[in-house]
This record gives sequence, C-alpha cells and structure tokens, in this order.
Amino acid sequence: MPTRILIADDNPAVRTALRHLLENAGDWQIVDVENGQLAVAKAQELLPSVVLLDLVMPVMDGLAAARELSKLFPDLPLLMHTLHWSPQVELEAQKVGVRKVIPKADSKGLVFAIQQALPAEPPAAVAALTETIPATLPPPEITALPPIASDSAVAAAADEHEASATAEQDEVPRSRPPT
Repeated sequence: MPTRILIADDNPAVRTALRHLLENAGDWQIVDVENGQLAVAKAQELLPSVVLLDLVMPVMDGLAAARELSKLFPDLPLLMHTLHWSPQVELEAQKVGVRKVIPKADSKGLVFAIQQALPAEPPAAVAALTETIPATLPPPEITALPPIASDSAVAAAADEHEASATAEQDEVPRSRPPT
C-alpha cells in the first residue's frame, strides 16, 4: 500500500506548496482537501498513512476534524500545521488526538514530523521474504526429552568432577621457592 499523506488546508496556494514540498521529500502519494469535513470523508475513503490538518478552516476546523478522525482511526497519525501555533493550541490539539503541532514557518520541521509519524516500513528484502512465508506453519515434531538426572546423580557427578580436578593438580610438578 502506498504511503498516503492527506492534507486539509483551506488555502489553495498552501496546499500546492505542501504538495511540492512533500513530493520532493519522499516517495509519498499526496492528497489534499480544503476543509476538515472533506478530510474526514477522504480519510474514510483512502485510509491515509498520515493526516496533516490546518487549524482554521471553514465548514469544519482542524480540531473538530482531528476529534472525528481520532474516533474513527485511533492509530492514525494526526499532525497540525498552522499559523496560530501556541502552547495552548498544542495542548488543545493533543487532547483531540493530534500528535504534534508544527508552525507553518517550519517546513523542515514539518517533513521531519511526518517522517517520525509514519509507521516504520520493513526493508524490501524483508517484505519480499514475508510474502513467501506460509500463513500457517506445520506444528513442530515433538520428541521425547532425555530423563532428568536425580539430585543424587547430579551431586555424584559434581563430586567426581571435583575429585578428578584435585587429582590433576596433584600431578602438576611444583617448583621450589628460591632459598
């Protein structure tokens, strides 16, 4: 499934700029809409990997859209990209499921936040390997285990090992200390 990023912003110029920025930053499919209500509908249709919401939009603002998206898709990463960043906006956004609020002036931070929000994808070799593994594996063959030694047998083996180690020490010639 391609990595889809859904952008909701009421300004067409901002949507175009974001599209160009993100298309150049990664191998991502970018879809954009002009308000929160359309973002909720498009998310249900496309199941994006990340949703990027503006705060102030007509019809449905970013906070209301985030609230709806969080109910529908609790694990969907939601980011907010706004001119109106403040600690209070960040707090309110987090209450409705937004992971991070990025100021519109911080395009580098936006790309980084999206990269961090995306689920990690396995390397191509691992992905190809998982396609060849059957969905169910046959049960393993169970063989009888060797009998467990009793405590007395374990103690006897330890005594025998200690006795042989002591005998080896006795056989080692010892040098005399100088007089």
